[in-house]
Amino acid sequence: MEDDGPLARLGDHPLSSAEGEEARRRAIRFAEQLPWLTAAQRAEIERVFAADWAAAARVIDARVSARSAELVIEYATRYRFLRTRCLLALAAGIGVVTGLLGVALLVAR
Repeated sequence: MEDDGPLARLGDHPLSSAEGEEARRRAIRFAEQLPWLTAAQRAEIERVFAADWAAAARVIDARVSARSAELVIEYATRYRFLRTRCLLALAAGIGVVTGLLGVALLVAR
């Protein structure tokens, strides 16, 4: 189930942008806890922290995406198994009813 269309790529952009903003906000909050930093040091720490946070978010996103794909396959497999089982039970039930009706017709003659 791969969707490499333009809408799939476009759908990732707001999430990536939101993650980048979150990384920047967290970096600023972290740097604010270190009041002795110079402006250059603060900027460097914010840059490194934000980059690290964004990289961690990408790793987590990749793991969640991979697990989601695994679950789609697992649930599709289960669904097919249960659907087959239900259809076989239905066919067996129809066969039993047909057989009973056949017997009833023979007995009624």
